[in-house]
Amino acid sequence: MFEWFKKKEKFTRIKFHEEEYIDDLEKCLWEIKDEYDLPTEEIVNVVQSKRKNLDRIHKILARKKNK
Repeated sequence: MFEWFKKKEKFTRIKFHEEEYIDDLEKCLWEIKDEYDLPTEEIVNVVQSKRKNLDRIHKILARKKNK
């Protein structure tokens, strides 16, 4: 059940540009950044974290589906 707690993957930094988003949530984050003059690093961290967590969820669900 808690197999994903055991795995520690190295976190690689990816350089983003504001136009590089894959869904509306990321697009809105960049718009909020511009509106409130937030640091770019914070938005990049949130986007990377979101993508990493969604990838992990998809892998776990795919394993459960195959069982």
